[in-house]
Amino acid sequence: MKSIIKLLFISSCLLVSSASWGHQYFFAFAEIEYNELSQKFEGSVVATSHDLEFALMNSYGLQTKLEKIEAKSSEVKIMEDYLNQFLTLRYGCSLDSNAVDAYCSATWSIESFQIMKNGTIELYFSAPAKFIYTLIQVDFRFLMDAFPDQQNKLTFIYRDDRKTLSFTKTQATHYFALKP
Repeated sequence: MKSIIKLLFISSCLLVSSASWGHQYFFAFAEIEYNELSQKFEGSVVATSHDLEFALMNSYGLQTKLEKIEAKSSEVKIMEDYLNQFLTLRYGCSLDSNAVDAYCSATWSIESFQIMKNGTIELYFSAPAKFIYTLIQVDFRFLMDAFPDQQNKLTFIYRDDRKTLSFTKTQATHYFALKP
């Protein structure tokens, strides 16, 4: 009888410790570049696929596993809406002249995505942006709604200049100026 109690105690300890050692930190990485020839932002986000799936299924109506989603299916619209909500980019723009007269927001379209063998998902997206000027504002709260400890990194590329920024729940928005 003692050995059964001892075995139950050890099993319980192992289960509790394995749960506590599980997925404690959450990361997503993004890269956005302004392509002057095509006049659009082009980017990618890499995140853990089961984290994104969890967020989309629990709060955004996704009913299909990510690995079963076809590139042209309506579920891609759910991912696109999520991306537009939690990765926002605002920039100085010109609506009817060659001077900055407004601030525009990038509206992302998912071009494609793939689930990698290492358990990550890579989303490839773009947004038209005819002319961009001056100050850029980026808010990268991707997966922070589902995982408060989420930490994100974003690299923004414009011409030969790279700017890498870190985002947390308490510092989810950054501003920076483009170099001419």
